[in-house]
Amino acid sequence: MTDSRQPQSSEEMALDAMPGGHQSVFDGLPMELKGCLRNAARVVLVANNPAITAADFQALNIGSDDVVVSFNNCVKSELLSPQSVNVFVHGFNAPDAYFFGLPYGAQVQQLFKQPGARCFTMLVGCTEAMCALPRVALYWERIPLPALWNYPVDRPGGKRYVGPSTGFNALVLFDWLRSHTGYTYQLMTLGFSNEAGKLWGGHAWDYEREWLAKSDVIVVRLQRRRWWQVLLRRQ
Repeated sequence: MTDSRQPQSSEEMALDAMPGGHQSVFDGLPMELKGCLRNAARVVLVANNPAITAADFQALNIGSDDVVVSFNNCVKSELLSPQSVNVFVHGFNAPDAYFFGLPYGAQVQQLFKQPGARCFTMLVGCTEAMCALPRVALYWERIPLPALWNYPVDRPGGKRYVGPSTGFNALVLFDWLRSHTGYTYQLMTLGFSNEAGKLWGGHAWDYEREWLAKSDVIVVRLQRRRWWQVLLRRQ
């Protein structure tokens, strides 16, 4: 297995340039989650996209060996099933020292309480030392993978980018895992296809879209709605 702490080249990843270069990507995962990923047929990342419907999610036919990944406030939590593996990823707000989406809402808490639940938390962007807990993956800012380590900083005529989005952190991480650990799952995204929603201006979205377009990640398009369905939703 390739050690994530070894850069592809000193030009690409100067691991002493930022905090987080010391961490091992694989060792940041709890053992139980590693087992679920080893058995997973698919890892499906579900965006906080208001255009996603129950029909879009149901069309995926999520099974018990699939891993479903949600983010921050998990606005589509009502679509999740306790039968699958569920991973909840939360980005750290360094200025105010809290993780987006925590504490969990009632629907997510119910998933954790189900008998035999396979629910995991992933915290990304940590800036201070934290103690790992069972079923919690813990990653420092910044995760030492090329697409994240070399994320754009400056933009013309504006403020600096704050760093990778929570979804992009997870996307690059799960992509790296399947190419460096022997995992064989398909990697898929739902709602990452820009059908709706307003994107916060702090991330380099064009950079993230370009990476996704060049990857072999399966981008699931949302189902097209007929004009009368759109009208009904607006009433």
